[in-house]
Amino acid sequence: MKNQHDQGRRDGDFVLSTPTEVENELPFQLIGVGCDFYQYPIDRPFGFPVFQWIQTISGRGTLSRDQTTVTVGPEEGLLLYPDEAHHYYAAEEPWYVHWITFSGHNVENMLHYTGMARTGVYRVANPTHFETLIRKALQILKSDNPLRGIDGSGIVYALLLDFLKYIEREGNESHSGSVMRLKPALDLIEREMHRPIGLEDLAGSIGVTPQYFCELFKSETTQRPTEYVNQRRVARAKEFLVQEPQTRIHEIARRVGFESDSYFATVFRRHEGVSPRRFRETNG
Repeated sequence: MKNQHDQGRRDGDFVLSTPTEVENELPFQLIGVGCDFYQYPIDRPFGFPVFQWIQTISGRGTLSRDQTTVTVGPEEGLLLYPDEAHHYYAAEEPWYVHWITFSGHNVENMLHYTGMARTGVYRVANPTHFETLIRKALQILKSDNPLRGIDGSGIVYALLLDFLKYIEREGNESHSGSVMRLKPALDLIEREMHRPIGLEDLAGSIGVTPQYFCELFKSETTQRPTEYVNQRRVARAKEFLVQEPQTRIHEIARRVGFESDSYFATVFRRHEGVSPRRFRETNG
């Protein structure tokens, strides 16, 4: 691969590597890394052969492609898909960045899953976390460890998972931000599991309407609130069934918030495939 940094100002540290035949079989491949890098203008009429993430450390940059321009500033990063013509340059000098290039046959599917299905600028909820990960990638590529390709594959996988957690998509907060926003409701469920918990209680704990709470909860957990509450109640009941073999099953049902023994048995069987009594006999 041609070294794109043969020309231009070379502040910062960077490493480029060529994957071995074994590394080319990995689902994720770490190709290159740069840290505290002075980003000079780059013009690629035929694109770049691998994926690249460029994260602003200071200053601002501009991406130009498809007759459109967009700015990448603090707490933002630029994702470039392979083989797409583009041009980027400093909009506010000096533009310092961290960058990481990667490839692999599973990368594009993962990016689509995270909601980053195209080249563009993405806002980062936790930029320091990304900076730390990229610095670690630089250390791996600079090492003489014969397994650095495998370690680099793990770094790329971690990066993609961090995209899922920390990238803010289309004006919405990141996945991690949404989960933290739900934390008071999740804490309420754990704390008040012994009593009926209404949707109004859960929505009120984070200051939103019940309808919006249902939408937010389902989007972040893939479950409806009632499904999640029952799942946590069954999990707590399993602990009591094993740890307190002398406690009657209907008492355990009440302690985890089920007012009906038959409904408790139905929900428990739905989750565990056996009745509460059978579960206790098998695991006691």
